Amino acid sequence: MRLRRTKTWKESTDPLFAQKYRAIRRLYQHRPRNGRRLCIDEFGPLNLQPHHGHCYKGPGKHVDRLRATYSRKGGIRHFLAYYDLETDRLYGRFTKHKTAKDILSFLRWIRCRYPRAQKLHIVMDNYSPHITDEVLAWARDHSVRFYLTPTNGSWLNRIESQFTALRKFALKPSDYRSHEEQQAAIESYLTWRNRARDISITGWKEFQCEKAAAA
Repeated sequence: MRLRRTKTWKESTDPLFAQKYRAIRRLYQHRPRNGRRLCIDEFGPLNLQPHHGHCYKGPGKHVDRLRATYSRKGGIRHFLAYYDLETDRLYGRFTKHKTAKDILSFLRWIRCRYPRAQKLHIVMDNYSPHITDEVLAWARDHSVRFYLTPTNGSWLNRIESQFTALRKFALKPSDYRSHEEQQAAIESYLTWRNRARDISITGWKEFQCEKAAAA
C-alpha cells in the first residue's frame, strides 16, 4: 500500500456536454482534411512572487531559500498560448490584459502563421472574450472553426497538460524580480521544450547549464 494525493473532480453542468465532448473527441481522433488542430488558452495571471518547488541538495549545495515577504506592486501579465497538435509545439505571446481585443489580436497572429488555404480547428473554453460577436465574425471570414469545451470541462483542452509542465519547469522554484526576467525564463523553456527531446528535469537542468556556459 502506498500513500497517494487526493484529487478533486467537478461535474459539468453544461446541457450540451455530450455534444461538445463528442465533437472535440472526434477532432482529436481524426485530423480534418487540409486542416490544422490547435488548442488555445491563457496561462496566468503571472505575478512577481516566489514559487516554491524542488532543488538538488548535496555536498556544497544547500536547499534554496525563497523570500517569505514580498509585494505585488509589479502588476500582472498573461501568457496567451496555443498548442499545435500536428507538430507537438507550444507557442504564445505575453500581454498585460486578456480582453476581447487582445484575444482577437492573438488569433490574427496565429492565423498569419499558417497558409490561408489551411482551415484552423481551434479548441478553447467559453471565456466571454473568446466568443464576442467580433471574434466569431472574424473566425467565419478567416477559415477558423471553434470547438468550445463544456462548462467545467477544461480538461478536454489538451493545452492544460502543457501548462502543468510549463509551471513545473519554468516557475518552480523561482523568484523573478521583473516581468522581463520571468518572460525570458518562460521563453527559454519554450525553446527547450519545442525541440525533439525527452521532457525531463534532468534534461532541463542540462539545458540550463549549457546556456549558462555559453553566456
